[in-house]
Amino acid sequence: MRLAYIISAYKQPELLLRLVQRLDDEGTTFMVHVDRHAEPSVFERVLDGCGGMPNVHLLARHRCRWGDFGHVRATLKGIAVLLERDVPFDHAILLTGQDYPITTNERIRGFLARHRGRSFMAHFPLPTTEWTDGGLPRIERWHVRVRGRHLAVPARRRMPGGLRAFGGSSYWCLTREAVEYVHGFTTGTPRFVDFFRHVDVPDELFFQTILMNSPLAGTVVGDDLRYIDWKDPDAGSPSVLGVDDLPALAASGKLFARKFDLEIDAEVLDQIDRELLGRGRDRARIHG
Repeated sequence: MRLAYIISAYKQPELLLRLVQRLDDEGTTFMVHVDRHAEPSVFERVLDGCGGMPNVHLLARHRCRWGDFGHVRATLKGIAVLLERDVPFDHAILLTGQDYPITTNERIRGFLARHRGRSFMAHFPLPTTEWTDGGLPRIERWHVRVRGRHLAVPARRRMPGGLRAFGGSSYWCLTREAVEYVHGFTTGTPRFVDFFRHVDVPDELFFQTILMNSPLAGTVVGDDLRYIDWKDPDAGSPSVLGVDDLPALAASGKLFARKFDLEIDAEVLDQIDRELLGRGRDRARIHG
């Protein structure tokens, strides 16, 4: 079972490097995008830390602002490079630099081997009770973000090609077949990509809409395989996980969790290493 990880990061390079080290294994490839907004020291540390790892590829950088098309663009670039270089992989997994595995690489591979041919991505059709106003204004209005301001023009827009909109979480685990379908669809349907440049938080809709309108819809399991805790449902991002969350992480049955922050609670990662991954804090393969 060969895996490819596409990782988007913008801060905490030590956490990103630790994530890569923990997931590094035979037959594993990494595509890493560091936000162009990041401090120069962040990219320099990532470049230094991954410099001796031939299976880590740093993607061309661009700016990613929350809620705009930047995250989707970085993901599409990672997909394109994987396929252009003909990287061998059975599943591609999209992560952030603040994710971390909560089970071993062996169990991750074993789980995906048992579900060969299945993709994992949270999804639901719109309109939905999950989102304000059913989520339709995120698509039907014209959204623009300029210098930190979000502008929503109430002009009614329609999904290209008569596709039904689907939403879900931003992160997923897709089969190679699904990845190839996404690549072929987006390169062959630029109108769809252009439409999503003005969707609100498009990373929560883009891949779901493509795949759930595709012949592969029946192969997509509605689970993103990660533990996330929204302690404050009104917050704009999930809660930072700490040592108090370890029992819930252990009982979750998930493969990954987010989000973590070394400045808030670094000890939780040490405990995950010892208690869930069965290893210490070895950093032998990370330079510097």
